Amino acid sequence: MSVRPSPLRKIDLAALVAPDVARSPEMEEVWAFIQAEDAKLPDQSKMTMPEARIVREETAKRWNSELPDMEAVHRFDVPGINGGPAVTCDLLVPKGARPGCIVYSHGGGWAFGSLFSHARMARYLADEFKLRVLYHDYRLSPEHPFPAPLDDAVAAWRFAVAKAEIDPGYMGPLMVAGDSAGGNLAFATALRESEAGRRAPDLVLSFYGVFGADFETPSYQRFGTGHGLGKAGMEKFLDLYAPGGVGPGAQRYEPLVSPVFASEAQLAKMPPVYLNAAGMDPLMCDTIEMAKRLDAAGATYDVNVHPGVHHGFMQITARLAEARLAFVLAREFAEKHLG
Repeated sequence: MSVRPSPLRKIDLAALVAPDVARSPEMEEVWAFIQAEDAKLPDQSKMTMPEARIVREETAKRWNSELPDMEAVHRFDVPGINGGPAVTCDLLVPKGARPGCIVYSHGGGWAFGSLFSHARMARYLADEFKLRVLYHDYRLSPEHPFPAPLDDAVAAWRFAVAKAEIDPGYMGPLMVAGDSAGGNLAFATALRESEAGRRAPDLVLSFYGVFGADFETPSYQRFGTGHGLGKAGMEKFLDLYAPGGVGPGAQRYEPLVSPVFASEAQLAKMPPVYLNAAGMDPLMCDTIEMAKRLDAAGATYDVNVHPGVHHGFMQITARLAEARLAFVLAREFAEKHLG
């Protein structure tokens, strides 16, 4: 039986949002590069959503060159659920793959992203863990708000579960993983399947995930502008994903949209959860609050805050040592709890 750590003792929120918090030298170089490249782009605020997605896909090329080699990559569709369409997936098989599978949901505020946008990250995850990664696409908001993206994530998960019954390549640890909005979908997938009494993941990996609906946290106040992902952008993303306002009973407060609102009983049933956060990210407090909720529920979890880096840093493994370390720490957590 795994032993639950007490990672919250390591977190000093006041220090994390102090005025002297600064980017690491590597992040400073990357940030200068991003700003120079973004200055060449048209104003996305004046674009339609389809136009903005084209620009986002173009900028994703910055981080998706020299992709880690895979033993095989298979693209196919898996059945949708709840009347939804088929979900397109890339199955990434690393060299030396062990049995098992990680179902991976990409970030992008539930409104952006594709099977290309996070290709390096998904492959790096497969290579680091030496497990198959089922990297799935999903319908995007605002055209397809909650629960459509989550339905697609769950569809990919259920496909992996079904394959584990018949395919030796899947007969090992089955996990869910995701970053940002994808971290939200991974956590919500485990929460939903556990509540339904279905096969839940053996472990959840949520990287700088979206967990709450509070835009006045210390990290939003400290890092909400000038650090890539901003407060205004996140407010818009949540409005698009869970429309209907902020009043009592609003959709954004449902646990499958904002998991910090899950009950203690629901969280107690979660499998082991690995959380991390970027140290200069408006979403950092989302992760810290989620860790507090898991701690109170007696769940098995760990949490790490990576100093000096921005939201999305794990996509930049080619240039950031902190990104590479983040994968190592996640793998070590999985090995500790799953072997």
